[in-house]
Amino acid sequence: MGPLSLLGVAAEAEGLRLRRSCGLAARRAGWLGGAAVFGVAALALLHIAAIELLVPRFGLAGACGLMALADLLLATVLVVVARQLRDPVAEEALLLRRASLAAATSGKALMSGASGVAPVVGAIAGTALAEWMRRR
Repeated sequence: MGPLSLLGVAAEAEGLRLRRSCGLAARRAGWLGGAAVFGVAALALLHIAAIELLVPRFGLAGACGLMALADLLLATVLVVVARQLRDPVAEEALLLRRASLAAATSGKALMSGASGVAPVVGAIAGTALAEWMRRR
């Protein structure tokens, strides 16, 4: 493959990687926004009810301390749920982009034989399959 073809493959791989990364970020932001809305409403009601229930047994300071511990536990759970997940397709697209750019910038791009064509053809087929699945 020539350097321009390799650069085209690199551009397609980068586009796929960016689309996947943006999609994941948007979904994660949506889930976090929803969790925040419901969390604030539920915590407000839970605090009122729990403090009313705990004040006779633990006093006001003890009830507030127990609620603070519960809040800390809930915050930890939400942070764990919102952590960044691996996207194997985006990682593969990044590796393909790097390999294509490295091959295009090296002087061997025009001399590459059939051994270097198979991964690139596989990547193009993968991109075509991903686009086809996205359109369905």
